[in-house]
Amino acid sequence: MSKGQPRILLVDDDDLNLDVLVECLRDEPYELVQAHDGAQALELLRHDRQGFDLMLLDRMMPVKNGLEVMLELKADDQFKWIPVVMQTSAASPHDICEGMEAGVFFYLTKPFDSHVLRRIVCAALEERQKWKSLSHNLRAQVKTIGYLQEGRFRIRSIDEAYDLALLVAQACPNPEKVAFGLHELIVNGVEHGNLQIGYDEKTQLHETNQWEEEIARRQMMEEHAHKFVEVLFERYADQIRLTVTDQGAGFDWGEYQEIRADRIMESHGRGIAMAKAMSFDHLEYQGNGNQVVCVVNFGNQVASQQDSVRDHVGREQ
Repeated sequence: MSKGQPRILLVDDDDLNLDVLVECLRDEPYELVQAHDGAQALELLRHDRQGFDLMLLDRMMPVKNGLEVMLELKADDQFKWIPVVMQTSAASPHDICEGMEAGVFFYLTKPFDSHVLRRIVCAALEERQKWKSLSHNLRAQVKTIGYLQEGRFRIRSIDEAYDLALLVAQACPNPEKVAFGLHELIVNGVEHGNLQIGYDEKTQLHETNQWEEEIARRQMMEEHAHKFVEVLFERYADQIRLTVTDQGAGFDWGEYQEIRADRIMESHGRGIAMAKAMSFDHLEYQGNGNQVVCVVNFGNQVASQQDSVRDHVGREQ
C-alpha cells in the first residue's frame, strides 16, 4: 500500500457527491482518487501501483453496486484488508447486516456532516494501520507455535494484548484473520473489563484525546494493578477453541455482537462485531460477559462467507 500520505479511493456515480467528499477532505493530509462506478474502482485497485489505504464506497451504483464491489474485494487476499466506508441512505438494521456480512464496518448515512465524515475516515485509517502492523509482524513470528496443543496465557496491558494475539494466531488457520479478532477481544477485556471504561466514557475520552492517558492512569490504580486477561488455547481434531477471560464485572455483551444503527457513525464500538464476522467461525460470550469463547474450524472458512454475500447481492439486483 501507499508509503506516504494515506491514499483514499472515493467511489460514487454522482459527481456532486464526489465534489462534496473532496471538499470535506481537501484540507486533510490525504491523497484523494475518484472513481465513478464500482467497475472503475476495481480497475484502479488492481492496476494502481501505489495502492490505497481506504475506500469510500457508495452502495447504490450502476454497473457494479457497493455490495458487488465488496464481494470481489474480500475474495482477493491483496485487497481484503482495505477498510471500506460505505455511503448509504439505506441504514436499516437489515441493510447494515448485509453490509457487515460483505465486510463493511464503517458507514456514512446520507446526508452526512463533514465533521462526522472526517472522524469516520480517521477511525478507518487507524484500523488500516493496525491491520498492516498485525500482518507485517505475523510474517516475522516463529512458526514453531503451530505445534501448540494447549496453552494458557495472561497479560495486563494493551501492548501485551497485541503481542499475545500475534503469537497465538500463528497456531491457527488464517492467522491474519484470527490475530485481528483475538486482539480486539483481548483489548476489550483490558479496557472495558478490567479497567471498567464504558462505551459512553470511551466516546468522551476519544473526543478529548485523553484515551491513552486514561488507560495508563487506571492501570496504575491499586484496584486494577494486579488484574489480568487470560487466554486459553485448545486444539481439537476439527477446531481450535480460544477462551478469553477478564477479571471485570462483565457487561451487556448482547448490544455489541452486531453494529447497531444508532452507533454506526461512532469511531469505536465495532470490535466485537468485527471479530465475530471476520475472524471466527463461532463467537459466544458466557455468563455476565467477562468470558468469550471463539472457535476456528479447520477447513475453508472463506467459502461460506462469500456464499452469504452472493445471496445478498442477488437479492439487491
